Parts: sequence; C-alpha cells; structure tokens
Amino acid sequence: MRPRTSGILLILFALAAAALRWLHLSVPFFKIPFLAGVTAGYVLVALFFVGGVWLALKGAAEWNISPQTLKKLRRFRAIQRGYWSFLILLALLALAGMDTLLVGKRALFVSYQGKWSLPFIREGIPGKNFGFTYDAETDYRELQKRCREEGKGDWVLMPLVRYAPSLDTPQIVETLEMHGEKLFLPGGKQVFNGTAYTVFKSKPAKKRQEFVFRQGLRQGDMRGWDEAGEQVEKGRYDKGQRVEYKDYSNGKATTLESPAAPEYHTLVYPPSPPSALQGHYLGTNSTGGDVLAMLFGGWQQALIAAVLYVFTVFVIGVVVGGALGYFGGVVDLFGMRLIEIWSVLPFLFVVMIVSSVINPSMVVLVGVIAAFGWMSTTLYLRTATYREKARDYVSAARLLGAGTPRIIFHHVLPNVIAILVTLAPFEVSNIIISLAALDFLGYGVPADHPSWGRLLQEGVENFSYPWIISSVFAAMTLVLVLVTFVGEAVREAFDPKKFTTYE
Repeated sequence: MRPRTSGILLILFALAAAALRWLHLSVPFFKIPFLAGVTAGYVLVALFFVGGVWLALKGAAEWNISPQTLKKLRRFRAIQRGYWSFLILLALLALAGMDTLLVGKRALFVSYQGKWSLPFIREGIPGKNFGFTYDAETDYRELQKRCREEGKGDWVLMPLVRYAPSLDTPQIVETLEMHGEKLFLPGGKQVFNGTAYTVFKSKPAKKRQEFVFRQGLRQGDMRGWDEAGEQVEKGRYDKGQRVEYKDYSNGKATTLESPAAPEYHTLVYPPSPPSALQGHYLGTNSTGGDVLAMLFGGWQQALIAAVLYVFTVFVIGVVVGGALGYFGGVVDLFGMRLIEIWSVLPFLFVVMIVSSVINPSMVVLVGVIAAFGWMSTTLYLRTATYREKARDYVSAARLLGAGTPRIIFHHVLPNVIAILVTLAPFEVSNIIISLAALDFLGYGVPADHPSWGRLLQEGVENFSYPWIISSVFAAMTLVLVLVTFVGEAVREAFDPKKFTTYE
C-alpha cells in the first residue's frame, strides 16, 4: 500500500473517531481509542493523525521493500508457530474492534411499534421511548423480555454477550420447576435448596409469597404480601406440611392466590456459575459482573495500553539511545550515569505514591510504567548506534559534507530502527503483565474499568468459584503465549547473522 494512501486512511480514521466522540455516537472500531478514557482516546487519535500526516507528506510512490526484507518476511512466515500466532492475534484484535457488536448491554437493533432504532450507536435512549415509565436509559434486556411476553410483533436483537464489561450487575432470577410436591432447579434434575418466591401476575416485580425449601420440600418460615407490599400472612412448614399459620388481613390473604403467578423464582447471588440460560457463559464475579464481558473489556484495555506504552518507550529509546550512541563522550558518560541512578528507583513505591495522591487513569499508569521501562530499549539503541556510527558509509557521508541531522535521520537511524521490530512483542508482554500486576495489588485502573488483574485477584480470593480464576488465567496465558511465539519468530527471522550477505 502506498504511504500516502496509508496516511490518508489514518487521518480519516482519526478525524472520524474524534467527530463521532464529540457527537456522542458509539460506533464500533471508531470508539476503541476512547475505551480507556477520554484523555487516552484523544492521545491515541492525535498519534494516528500525526502519523497519517507524516505518511501523507512523505508521498513516496510505494514502499521499497529490499531483497533482504523480503527474505526476512519469508523466513517469518516459514516459522509456523509464530506465523499462526500472529494470525490469531490479528483475529483477536478484530474481535476487540467489534466492541458493542459482540459485548454490551445496549441492543443492536430494536423494532418497536413499527419504528426501528440502533441503540448500540446512540447512547442514552430513555425508557419512555419504548413504553417504560422512567427517563433513564432503557434496560434492553428487560425490553426484550417484555416484547417476547407481549407477542405484538416487537423484537429486540441483543449482542452475543448481553452484559457490559463494567458497571453492569443485574439481578439473576431463575425460574424453578415444580414436579409433584418437590421443587427442582431448571432442567428438573436437581432438587432445590434455598429461598424461592412467587409474584403477582400483573406486577412481576412484586413478591406474593416467599418459602424456604430443603431437599425440594417446604421447610421453615413462609411470608406473604399484598400488591402494596404489606405483609398479610406468616407461616411455618415442616417437610412440606404447614404446621403454623397467621393471617394479618382478616381473611383477605387467601383471595390473593388467584392473581399470583404459579411459578417459583429464586435470586442467584454472585458469584454465580456459568449459565447459558442466563447468558453468563463464564459465570459472574463477586460483584455480579459477567466474567466473559470483563475478559473482553480487559483485552481492549490491554491493546490500548500496549499501543501507548510501545510508542512512548520507543520514542524515548530512539531519541536518548541514538544521542548517547552517536555523540558518545561526555554525553554518553553523563547519560549512562543518569540511567543507572534512575534504574535503582523503587518502581512499586512510585506507583503507590501516585495511587495515593490521585485516582490513576490508564494514561497515568502507562506513563508511570513507561518512565521505568524505556531504559532497556535505550541501551539496545545506544549499542546499535555505536556500531553503525563506525561504518564506512557514515564516514563517507561526513566527508561529502552531510550535516549531523542528515547523517542521523537519513543514514544511521534507518539502519538501527529495525531492532524495534524484534523488541515490540516483548514490550507488549511487559505492559500486559505490569498492568495486571498493579491491578492485582490494588494500584491499577479505577474500579469502573475492566481489568484482568482485578479479576485475577477476585479469583485468588474465591477459590470456591473456580470459573473466575480459570477463565482469566486461560485468557492471560493464551495472549502472552501468542505474543511470545510471535516475538521469538520475529527475533529469529530478523537475526542479522542470517542475513549479512545475499543468497
């Protein structure tokens, strides 16, 4: 693809993402930069815009791929483990870009009373627009349930995972099954133990009676309410038989049986196990959030953090490492002493201080991690620049009258920048592990951001609920193994010892 075309596409993406954000439109792919916060989003959009302008102004006819580069790319493709890992990561990246098309509490499409709407794009559509009595944003899961019950031809299309990655903890209500005199869990294979209740037909949110069940039979206290929420009766059961009863309504309690729905329901308190019936395919965590949705949101956060971190570290590494390697002498001596001093500063203590002073955002955390992670890249670039500075072509350029800026940017830098390709995958692993560790320790992003580290911490504290720890461990292991395989393949394919001469 031509550089100018790539630049124009980046510029259009940056402008479209900023404009859609300003208009409060949540369009998948374009909203990805803003998932970690408004500040981080605009920083990413600005980077895309600047990169696009640079490519557009560069304006070369097309990329000039040298025979050496083609040999390296063919070598990378021949390393099957790294090549297929790279393709899988691209697929995961595409899934993350789909965003609310796959995961979210807003409906994809609503057909209500002959009118169509796309709620996943337009946020904050009030419930009154769909026949509810409140002005807050519509509960589309409840709207979908109501449309199915009414059967008037209205329908709601929800995402595959109909829960948001954060700040979405709905109550889970299961409808139980009565077979004979015993109450069973959904499916009718296991008897129910716990508290179950019935509701009024006209007011499903109002409880009619509440019972305690043991081995599927009523055992213990019973309470009953009228439609106004006043208690009208009380009783006690023993092995399914009523042994005590008090009526506080002068005989009116018995007339409430006819408007009551016959089904029994129970509240499932978090953490709850995986349930395809409820749409929690990997269960919920200790606060009631959907684990699969949180894993998806954590993957999006990791991608945004990786872009910010790698860009920051590489820019600092190229500038500082290139200057130390090219100028040497006092500049190198003074710079290396500063790096040695900075490297011994306690990273965790700095993060603790920052977290105690402010509520750190994604940008702040990435900035703090990058402030301590740029030194290894700098040392690699310093060594590579030292080596390239001694080449004959640099001496020839200097003899021909080329100035220092031209030598650095047109001769030395293009020959050392390739080392960044081999470092990038390992820097991505570094930021993913660092963010997860900080979130695990409680010094990471705010609670309203999905986080693999926080989910891992919840799983460690709740080993009785294995779906939490197993899910996040599998997700982190998969991503880190794929990134490591790609990094090893890139390092082997771009090994300069294999390509010092043309074949």
